[in-house]
Amino acid sequence: MKRILLLLSAIMMAVCSFAQAKLSATPLSFGNNFVFMGETIKVPISVTNTGTSTIGKLTYTLIRDGEEVASKNALVTIGSGNTASISISFKADTEARKSPCTITITGVNGKPNESEEKTASGNIITITEKPVVVPVVEEFTGTWCGYCPVGFDGMEYAHETFGDKVALIAIHTGDVMQVNELNNLANRIDGVPSAIMDLGESVFYPSNSELKNQINNQIQKKIAAASIQVAAAWTSSAKKYINITTKTNFIYSDDNANYAIAYALTEDGMHGTGSDWAQSNYLSNNANYANSNPFWYKSPNPVTGVKFNHVGVAAWGVETGIDGSVPSSVVAGEDQEYTYRADISNNKLIQDKGNLKVIVMLIDRNTGTIVNAAQGPIEAYNPTGLIGVENGPSRNGEEVYDLSGRRVDSKLGKGLYIVNGKKVLR
Repeated sequence: MKRILLLLSAIMMAVCSFAQAKLSATPLSFGNNFVFMGETIKVPISVTNTGTSTIGKLTYTLIRDGEEVASKNALVTIGSGNTASISISFKADTEARKSPCTITITGVNGKPNESEEKTASGNIITITEKPVVVPVVEEFTGTWCGYCPVGFDGMEYAHETFGDKVALIAIHTGDVMQVNELNNLANRIDGVPSAIMDLGESVFYPSNSELKNQINNQIQKKIAAASIQVAAAWTSSAKKYINITTKTNFIYSDDNANYAIAYALTEDGMHGTGSDWAQSNYLSNNANYANSNPFWYKSPNPVTGVKFNHVGVAAWGVETGIDGSVPSSVVAGEDQEYTYRADISNNKLIQDKGNLKVIVMLIDRNTGTIVNAAQGPIEAYNPTGLIGVENGPSRNGEEVYDLSGRRVDSKLGKGLYIVNGKKVLR
C-alpha cells in the first residue's frame, strides 16, 4: 500500500509540474514605422514571456493589408516574465500610404501558444520625403517654484539657439499666469520644473543642455506624418477674434486618419508687481548654479521685476484637438485647409496683444502626441478682406488671373488679381 501511495504521489507531482509548464508569448503593439519608397525597414517587435517556461523559439504569422505575407520561425531566448525583441523586415509599398499590419504568435517552442493575447498590430508607412519638424516644448513652471529659474533659463537658451525651429510654451501652474486648459496637461508630470516634448511620455529637467539635446533629437530623427503651415490675422481692429488658417499636408494617404489641430497663444514680456509676480529663487547664492545659471545665482530670493516669455495665455483643444479640423481620409501631397476662429474677447490674462504668437499643433488622437507644429505672428486686420498687398505678384511659378478668371501672363499693372487662388491687391 505504501508503495502504491508513493507512486500516486509521484504521478500527481508530475501532472502538477506539467500543468504549470505554460508556454505563452504575448507580442506588443509596434506603432507607426516609416520606410522610404524602394527601401526595406527592420522593425523590432517586443514579445513578453507570459508563461512559466523559457522560450527558445517562436512561430508567427504576419498579415499586411488583410493578406498573409509570411509564416516564420524566430529563434529567441526569453525567460519567464521577461521581454525581448524579434526583428521583422518590411518592404516599402509602391505608393506613399499606410499599411496596417498584425503579427500573431501561433507557436512557442514548437507547441501552440497558450497566451490569451497572441496578436499585436502596427503600421508600415511608405513615404517619399521627411517633412521639416518643429518640436513643441511644454515647460511646466510657477512663480512659487524655487528651482523653476532653471527652466526659465532653459527656455531662453532654446529660443536663442533654435529660433522659430522650435515652439516654446511655458505652462504656469498655481500662479497668476495659469491657464486652465494648459494646466490640465500637468497630470502628465510629477512636479515642476519639468518639461515634455510633443506631449510625449518622456518628462525631463528643462536645463540648457537637456533642452538642447531633446530638441536636436526631435529635429534630426523624428519623421512627422505631415507638414503644417499657419497664417493668422485679427478679424477686426478691436482684436477680439483671430482667424487661424492652417494647411496640413500628409506624406502618405490614409483612409482612417485620426488627427486634429490644437491651438495655443503665447505672450512675451509678461510682468507685474506684487508677490504674485515675484519669482521664487532657490538658486540664489547656491554654488551648484554659479556657472550654469549666473543671473539667478547672483539674484536674491525672490526676484521681482521679471519679464516672463513664451507664456501660454490661451489654448484650444490642446489635449485631443478640434473636431473636424482634419478629415478622416487624407491623400498624400494634398493640402488640407482649415480655419479656426479663436475667441479672446474675455481673456483677462493677455497684457500686450502685440507680443502674441500663434502655435498650431497637429495631434495624433490615437497616441495623444503632437505630430508636428507651426508658429507665427498675428497679422494686422485688413478691412479689404484681401490676403496681402504687394508691389506686384511674383511671376516665378505663380498662377495669376484677373477678376474675370482670365490668366494674366503680361506685365502687371495696378489692380486686383487672383494669385494662386487668393485675392491680392497690387
